[in-house]
Order: sequence, then structure tokens, then C-alpha cells
Amino acid sequence: MLGFVISSGKEVKEMEKNIFAILCFGIFLLIPSLSSAECMTIGAFSNFSLEGTNTVVLYAGPSPVARFDVLACYVQPTSKIQLIKSNVCDGDEIMIDGSRCTMMEIKPLGP
Repeated sequence: MLGFVISSGKEVKEMEKNIFAILCFGIFLLIPSLSSAECMTIGAFSNFSLEGTNTVVLYAGPSPVARFDVLACYVQPTSKIQLIKSNVCDGDEIMIDGSRCTMMEIKPLGP
């Protein structure tokens, strides 16, 4: 014998409330990770230095402007670095020796 359960309107409303609560909780968890992505405007820079093998510090004259890690590219002291855009965020790309590379953990430096 097959049995069918017919949900009452009260049970359906309770399920809708639970789905809404789970959705709100998911959005609440997602918002801090979106706001933690660092963004900044890098105007012109005159040179750079390396810290370790993949961390780049950009300078405007003698003053440091920004520090970021480079993913998926090899940076050398003689590399040519070009910004693709001046307003950059974690995950944006930069040109290093003619190749597109990903910038991560961007931190503004200086005053």
C-alpha cells in the first residue's frame, strides 16, 4: 500500500522560513569575504623591488606605493612591469615581461 503525505499550509510556511534563514545565513557569511578583498589606486610608479620570489613592492620615486604577491608568473629584478589599469584589486592582472599575471594580497604603502 502506498502512502502519501499531504503537507499542511503550516508545514510549507515553516519550510519557507527555514530556506529563507539558510539563504540569509549564507549571504551573511559571504559578505566579509567580499569586503576583505583589498583594492587601491596606483598612479604612476617609477620602479619596483622584490621581496622573496613573488612579492613585488612598487615605488613612486623613493616612496613605496604598494606591495602585492604575483601568482602564476616569475618576476626577476630586471623584469618589465606594466599596469593594465590604475584601480586594482586582489585578483586583477598586471603585465610582467609581456605576460598577464595575477595580483593578490595588495596592500597600500606609505602615507
